[in-house]
Amino acid sequence: MIDWLTMELPLRHTAPINGGEVVSIDPDGTVEWATKKRRAITGSHEMTMQVRTCTHTPDQCTHLAITGNPAKFLQGHNLWGSDDIHALAMEVGHRVARLLHIELHADDVAQWKAGAIKLTRVDATLMFHLANQGEVLCWLRAAEQTGYMAHRGRGYLKNGSTLYYGEKSRRWTLKAYAKGLEVLANIKKQPAIRDLPHALEYAAKSLRVELELKAMELKRMNLDWISSWKTDDELPCEAVTSQLLRDKLGNMTMTTTTSLSVDVMQSLRPALRLAVQAWESGADLRQTLPRPTFYKYRKEILPFGIDIATLLPKDVSNVVPLHRILEAKPVGVPDWAVGTSLYFEPRRIA
Repeated sequence: MIDWLTMELPLRHTAPINGGEVVSIDPDGTVEWATKKRRAITGSHEMTMQVRTCTHTPDQCTHLAITGNPAKFLQGHNLWGSDDIHALAMEVGHRVARLLHIELHADDVAQWKAGAIKLTRVDATLMFHLANQGEVLCWLRAAEQTGYMAHRGRGYLKNGSTLYYGEKSRRWTLKAYAKGLEVLANIKKQPAIRDLPHALEYAAKSLRVELELKAMELKRMNLDWISSWKTDDELPCEAVTSQLLRDKLGNMTMTTTTSLSVDVMQSLRPALRLAVQAWESGADLRQTLPRPTFYKYRKEILPFGIDIATLLPKDVSNVVPLHRILEAKPVGVPDWAVGTSLYFEPRRIA
């Protein structure tokens, strides 16, 4: 699902829209700089999107910047939602225009349909179900030790329930977390499901993987305009959203064994044998080997199920293997939510 959108779309209006102004004044009373704040627009279940005029001429404001969680704005929660970024952007645009009492111009709507909506941040998610919340937390702890992602390295487990890869990256961040704990911690921000035990049960066993694409990465990938969210064979943009996450997850390797058999060890050349023995004793080989040597050894040892870029798992009992999750089929919208106010399904764009 699309869990966050920051976009600029054509929407002509007569007066600039903002939520006030932040001004910096030096000790002499001179204004150093001033910037317009965003204005909160309330949608479904008191959930908001932030808006601000981003481009205007002296005679007419032409574009509106909108940022926020479209799922919460349209359905009151983000436990599930739509992957159709184009349809969602248009639905948000229509809803915001109505709440601002702006009469839509036919040319603006035509540009929306053509995909002339600029994107500066997109969060896309996948959800996997395990047996219970305990198993989700166990998976996260194991993934911190056994998972390694290309260009991001090992993950960083924060507060015991959120695993980050590239948390401070200016381009993209991947995180996996226990959705049930996140929902309970922010239950006031999920009013639509607050009193639904079956929805909370759905959340409790959910492992959510979320990819945050920032402006620099969107531009690099040629995905900074909604018109670009299509595949080579013209599949709908939902397929692009899903594939983005699949591609990132496909760059993750994991340790699937904690030791090699005697026969395998004897088949290795002495240098590799020593590296494996050091890894099995708990050593971090990235700290002891020259960088070229480390990556050469890693490549040779990976086929045996050991990734020396990770640390030896401290406790592998009752752990759901990483590969079982990465190969699993993500769970979608539950049948009992389809056709109800719990799931906002955007109108498809012809």
